[in-house]
Amino acid sequence: MQKPGLKLKQASAILQIEPKELQNFVQFGVVRPQRSEGTYIFDANTLLLARVAFCLKESLGIRTSVLSKLMNVFLASEKELKSENPKYIVFTCQLSEEEDPIKVAVPFRTLGEQLRKRMARVDLYKDLPRGRKRPGWKKEFFESLTEAAKDIGGVSRQEILQAVRTYRKERRTPVITVAAER
Repeated sequence: MQKPGLKLKQASAILQIEPKELQNFVQFGVVRPQRSEGTYIFDANTLLLARVAFCLKESLGIRTSVLSKLMNVFLASEKELKSENPKYIVFTCQLSEEEDPIKVAVPFRTLGEQLRKRMARVDLYKDLPRGRKRPGWKKEFFESLTEAAKDIGGVSRQEILQAVRTYRKERRTPVITVAAER
């Protein structure tokens, strides 16, 4: 993985997680990125841990406090697991002695490969400040879309502009449904 440190918005784009979700992971101690001058910096290991945590949360639907405990146990055994480069990591959780344990397998090697591929495009996810747009932002936006279109295949400038216009129009139009219940 090329870039040593990413800010929160860049990391959330790489992980395909909402920035608020990643912020909650940091706030509740699920992942612990480095901190530099008040800014969280995510390295490759932290990104992988966040992706594993997100998979666990999505598959189990558990609270953040339980997720934090699972990740603490994972961090304690991380060195052993990374030396083996396992295909899956299996989390076993037994809530009480009467109940059977719950086992969840996370595709560790696949998640690592996906992150490496997405890190190759890290330059597409610029960390922009909030507020007014800079002069030339539309041109930069179009250039980044054109760069992404190269990965997809032969997409023309007109098709890109049409896709952006359609997306913006759909965002403005609210979806309203009415249904009767008994």
